[in-house]
Amino acid sequence: MANMLANKSSMRDSGVLYVSGEETAFQVRMRAERLGPVSNSLFVASETNLDSVFQLLETGCGPNVASDEYRGFGAVVVDSIQTVYVQDVPSPAGTVNQVKECTLRLLRLAKSRNVPVILIGHVTKSGDIAGPKVLEHIVDTVVQLEGDPQSTRRFLRCQKNRFGSTNEVGVFNMTDEGLQQLPNPLLAFVSTRNEDNDDSSDNNADLETELDGCALTIAMEGKRPFPLEIQALSNRAYNVDAGRGGAQSFSRVRGVGVAYDKLLLLFAVLEKRAKVSCLNQSVFVNIAEGYTIQEPAADLALAIALASAVLGRPVLERAAFLGEVALSGHLRPVKMLESRLTAAQKIGLEVCVIPREPDQATRRALQQKYADTLTVVEVSTLQQALKIAFRTPTTASG
Repeated sequence: MANMLANKSSMRDSGVLYVSGEETAFQVRMRAERLGPVSNSLFVASETNLDSVFQLLETGCGPNVASDEYRGFGAVVVDSIQTVYVQDVPSPAGTVNQVKECTLRLLRLAKSRNVPVILIGHVTKSGDIAGPKVLEHIVDTVVQLEGDPQSTRRFLRCQKNRFGSTNEVGVFNMTDEGLQQLPNPLLAFVSTRNEDNDDSSDNNADLETELDGCALTIAMEGKRPFPLEIQALSNRAYNVDAGRGGAQSFSRVRGVGVAYDKLLLLFAVLEKRAKVSCLNQSVFVNIAEGYTIQEPAADLALAIALASAVLGRPVLERAAFLGEVALSGHLRPVKMLESRLTAAQKIGLEVCVIPREPDQATRRALQQKYADTLTVVEVSTLQQALKIAFRTPTTASG
């Protein structure tokens, strides 16, 4: 990250100081070279004494800097705040008093010299920032890098932003050369099913739905929309206890990336309101690319995928489904609908099924805005959405 900062044009004339309290300057440089070309504007210091770091900032030289050249520092990165200390606080590094005092002094440096200071901190096993909560109150911005260990996707989420919105998220790929920006985040979580198409540059080839149990939705991460593919597979269930007096009827539901209780709820609604039963079926649900669904707006697409898998009927091609499913079978509106529809439009979808808008003016505005490229179909219930999902494209658009 420090090397990326140093490569930015605004930092080339001033330089970035990377203070490492856990690695030597040689180790940091060796890691930076492995990740790619090392910027000439990146300076490394292996130091845990914060007083020595301030002296280094004053003089611009020191025995631990990995470069003999000095042009001033336009940004400072401290890795990590739990490893640095000040001598006049009688406690070891990483304690509450040391972390608080070091953060306050770095804050004064940032304010007095108008220099960005980035503090890298440890996290606990639960994912929370290690150390006192006062650390989060002192700083201006808190961002956290998250990701599934089994996936290369990494999310940079903002938890606090004193000068802007927290509804922003960055999506990256973890590669051998470090974090890389995704070329097309809109298609990051839509798997490629059309493997026979040799033209890998055709993004629309990713959207062909030929198998049953696959449905698309548009999820939101902050203010950023992400098309998601929900995959479901249904097979006959076998009850090993049936021959020993056990129940003949048996069903099993398993999901990856979606809550188990959510699956049970949607199956109950499907059976009660739409007459789609998973009795004697084993149903498995997966979210493409290891994503985890955390918002109710994906309920409709999830229910469509489940019904498609159980019935063995493929879902309408190039269609997305948005809406929260109520216990009554009715659909509830979703937040940030226009952002989702715009994302569906950008990736080449042709149909988007949404809950019916109660306001007539809003309905007309949506129809007019997307009339040329996207067919917006409004439905009130899950049963109506199922009828649309299992139609042919010509019938749906008509």
